[in-house]
Amino acid sequence: MSPSIRGESTKASTKRRAEAILNRDADKRSRTSKNEVDPSLSNTVLAGEQSTRPFRMNFANGALRITRTRGRILDKNCINLADVIDGEQLVSACIYAFFIAREELYDHLPLSHVSNAVPIYVGRDSNPNMDEMVGEAMTKAGFSTSDKVSKKQLETLRPILQQMHHQRYGKNCHAFYAWASGSAHSKILILVYPTFLRLVITSCNMMAVDTELNDNHWYIHDLPQSSGPGQSATSEFENGLLSHLEALGTPHEFINSIKGKYDYSAIRVHLVTSVPGVQSAAKAESHGLLRLRKVVKSFGLDLTRQKARDNLRIEICAASIGNLSAKWLDGFFDCAIGSTFLKVAHENCEVPRELKIFYPTTDDVVTTDGTSQPGAANIGCHTRPWLSANKAVKDLFHHYHSKDTGRIFHQKLIMAYDYHDTDALPYYLYVGSANLSQSAWGALEKDSRGNKETSDLKLTKMSNFECGVVIPGNILQSLLEPESRRWHESIVPYDWTAEQYDLSKDKPWNDPQWVQGFEENWNRPRLPCRYLRLG
Repeated sequence: MSPSIRGESTKASTKRRAEAILNRDADKRSRTSKNEVDPSLSNTVLAGEQSTRPFRMNFANGALRITRTRGRILDKNCINLADVIDGEQLVSACIYAFFIAREELYDHLPLSHVSNAVPIYVGRDSNPNMDEMVGEAMTKAGFSTSDKVSKKQLETLRPILQQMHHQRYGKNCHAFYAWASGSAHSKILILVYPTFLRLVITSCNMMAVDTELNDNHWYIHDLPQSSGPGQSATSEFENGLLSHLEALGTPHEFINSIKGKYDYSAIRVHLVTSVPGVQSAAKAESHGLLRLRKVVKSFGLDLTRQKARDNLRIEICAASIGNLSAKWLDGFFDCAIGSTFLKVAHENCEVPRELKIFYPTTDDVVTTDGTSQPGAANIGCHTRPWLSANKAVKDLFHHYHSKDTGRIFHQKLIMAYDYHDTDALPYYLYVGSANLSQSAWGALEKDSRGNKETSDLKLTKMSNFECGVVIPGNILQSLLEPESRRWHESIVPYDWTAEQYDLSKDKPWNDPQWVQGFEENWNRPRLPCRYLRLG
């Protein structure tokens, strides 16, 4: 065979493999959808029996992946929703996300109008802007749809919403809604299979623009069943996870169905969550920034010394940037390096120069791929008015350029590493739902009740539910797919050498609806987006 013919043959083979993966995912969704249209096709699942097709624990030691976007079809260490949900094998499932595009999630699930044998619990934020069914339920209950749902109103709406979901999506579709003063922003999938539980903590909303088209992270762990009742040792991770599910309003029948039933001993990452409210005294280290500090401190990395040696970089890539101040960034940085001693900084303190933020400019977004651009409506920068913002804060910003050229993102990544030796494993990574804001992480303030462990500080202004994991750098390689490229090529989906903003012309991207009333909202392009202002 001539070299030219051999080359064409290889290209054709590669194309066929790529098409096979895309067709597999489409076929998987199609088969699940057909089960809903024709119940006779799904008798095995609906009867509670399982397919004879073997199904294995593919992530028994944990895994860190990025979204398999169109340009990464054949790449290692990539994944999408069809890879983690097998509707034919599910025994039950609980899926929580801030936003859910139903047809883009439900097509993966064995929903049925004729049986409730496979209970599916789906939770989300109760803001009517995030779910049109909440608006419909408010109208039925006689509430004004122009207001945010109150806690008291949500109690009235819950049975109405449950009935609506049963009628529209199936007897086994159990909806629940979380209420937060900010956003109920966590993104968790708990998928129960015949012999194990699959846990997924991700930055994705349950929509194709996140799970298939744009850059995101996924932490996945398959947990075997415990050897017997009461045989599973008490796990800090399990306790934290179940506590967070309960705070989100997950029905107790699901929580009780998994509590104490699975072995968490192989989990080597650390859960970091946020819940709305003030965290003080003994509870102060349970959530947000102070939980992050406690975890990082436990690694014994002495990042304060690495900072003094000028060996440290804390890199953040977040889909939503808060109204950043030098004071808040100082507290964030101290917690991110696990400082032994904490303080509340002055408003005019220095901005930590070890921080580096990746977020796209307007030009970065308008030049992205047309299929990815809808995701740009889901990201925003609240550091505004930009023109008068602290220059030292603006100097932290760098362009976002996906390695799959033309992609945008919805990830939330914190990465601590030695920037003099980028081949060395990082000190640690955070992946999950928390963006770079005090709503997600809280803010440090003096605690009049006192707390030696936190230098007499507490957390305030935390208004979101968030969920993520901190991954020690020394285990990172074991979480990557075998034969993956170097760690930063496998799990950093953007160019981390991208240039700093040119403040004479560059401004962070915002959809026009995010910046109404601010002077920088001039002639911003409005993208053809289906989803607006998502977290």
